[in-house]
Amino acid sequence: MIGQAAAAGTPVMGICLGMQLLLDSSIEFGYHEGLGLIHGRIIPINDVITRPLQIPHMGWNALSFPRENVLFDGVEPGSCVYFVHSFCATDCAEHTTALAEYSAPITAAVARGNVCGVQFHPEKSGRTGLKILRNFCEVSLG
Repeated sequence: MIGQAAAAGTPVMGICLGMQLLLDSSIEFGYHEGLGLIHGRIIPINDVITRPLQIPHMGWNALSFPRENVLFDGVEPGSCVYFVHSFCATDCAEHTTALAEYSAPITAAVARGNVCGVQFHPEKSGRTGLKILRNFCEVSLG
């Protein structure tokens, strides 16, 4: 259903695990294929961070934007959002629209055409999260 909706041009947004499902594969609890709507794979965050930190990664982190995306219109670089995750996206640089720092850059958001995903929880991210959700709704509803 999700793949069909995306193929039909319907805007699709995945949040946290929902973002992870949009990618090609994950190794969380074994190898699993994803929806393949955005190129990339999900790996343990421990494989990315450069020093021992709390896992799951829980808390507020600032965003940076390697490329523009309508989801972040009006969101300033350095705006903080709330994360709760133990796995993260990799091999998706061409689709990465936001990064967060957790001893190393962590993919915070991805997008490809009408499909986007955020690793963080916009619904728990105060005004910044509401702005991001509002941007998605404006794209979705025209």
